Amino acid sequence: MNQKKIIENSFSITSKILSLCVCLIPAILIFSNSIADIIVVCASLFFIFHSKKNNNWLWLKQPWIKISLVIYFWLIITGFFAYNQEMALSRSFGWIRFIIFAASLQFFFLNNKKNINRLIFFTFVALIYVLMEMSVEKFFDYSLYSELRELFLNADKFGGGPDRLHGPFKDASKSGIFLAYFIFPIIFGLIEKIRNKKPNYILLTLLFFFVFINIYFVYKSGHRASFLSVLISFFVLIFYFYWNRRKIIMFASIIFFAGLFLYSLDSNLKKPSIYHKTVEEIKNYPDSAYGALSITTFKMFKENPIFGIGLKNYRVACERDEFLSKGHLGTAYGVSPWKGHYNQGLKRYYAPTCSSHPHNLYLTWLAEAGLIGLLLFIFLIIAVSKEIFKNKKIISNKIITLGILLSLFPKLLPMMPSLNFFSNWNAICFWFLIGWLLSFFQKKNLKNL
Repeated sequence: MNQKKIIENSFSITSKILSLCVCLIPAILIFSNSIADIIVVCASLFFIFHSKKNNNWLWLKQPWIKISLVIYFWLIITGFFAYNQEMALSRSFGWIRFIIFAASLQFFFLNNKKNINRLIFFTFVALIYVLMEMSVEKFFDYSLYSELRELFLNADKFGGGPDRLHGPFKDASKSGIFLAYFIFPIIFGLIEKIRNKKPNYILLTLLFFFVFINIYFVYKSGHRASFLSVLISFFVLIFYFYWNRRKIIMFASIIFFAGLFLYSLDSNLKKPSIYHKTVEEIKNYPDSAYGALSITTFKMFKENPIFGIGLKNYRVACERDEFLSKGHLGTAYGVSPWKGHYNQGLKRYYAPTCSSHPHNLYLTWLAEAGLIGLLLFIFLIIAVSKEIFKNKKIISNKIITLGILLSLFPKLLPMMPSLNFFSNWNAICFWFLIGWLLSFFQKKNLKNL
């Protein structure tokens, strides 16, 4: 066997292994951010090698990729003006992997039915597993994964407490966030598979029950942003079917009965709930934790309007005196801006002015990347939106794309609370969905990339 043949075989085997790993990323994110990130890096490097091997760099001409690369170089520039340059630059330099990873999904890993079917199957299994773990935790306070860790690894148990369900996510209550990211793509992916065959009403009934269970556990996760995200997605879905003159009454009924389902299963809804807490926070937004973080963000923007404070620097800068609230400023040693504080002199409670990030997508860009960074990100959203509108017929034919859009749309709304856009876990989820969505919009001249 000659050397060229050996290289070709090695390339083919590596491609198959990486394709499988890419399809497993949503499941791997449940247990390890690091392993998922390693797969992202490997997939990105392999895609670059593949482009070089075929001398085909047409994917770099895509508008969204051009804008993303401009954003990448801007983030590096802002790092040199950050309060903590090492922290900012370490996050900025590595950010390019998400751009290339999304491109690799669009033009290589997810441009065939086999891999998309794998992805739907593995993610569906992952959703069922998360639901199972959350169910166990609801009744026994700790998930099965937590028990196994204690039994075999001598690790501490973990749980979300009375108002939250961690499920198998040990480091944070990401269970509701995970469900909100992947419910709609998987549900619509499965519906697409069912509708291509003879009507199977038993499968459809089970699928709708699966939807109800997911909604219920998103609520029980205690993560309000995720629950709100799912509700917004449902309302967008109603509007979409109304616009296309579909059976709107059927889908409105589904949502109505889903609400009844939630109400009947959870008596705690009669007590102060997510809804009541959210309404109270909106009424008293300036005095709420989100309001305090927003005020801190705008202070940072006024101080650093062009370059921002640098990626991952919000947690560093928010401890500086110029960004503290009046209630925290000058309160002497022992009063932390990371905690709420009742100022006796001012006779008022002040919410924490510090957090790891502003808990809002656009405020994060404004604070850490400055006005230019925010505008570039908005241009990126516009570029992706143009691509979607150009291919709107595909959305009608491939309803799985509608599911991905339903998942992404609420997360891009300006008023929505969010995870840190630059954190590995959230970034992998976001860019995975972007790449998956764009993989359905392949241009003819790029199909053989």
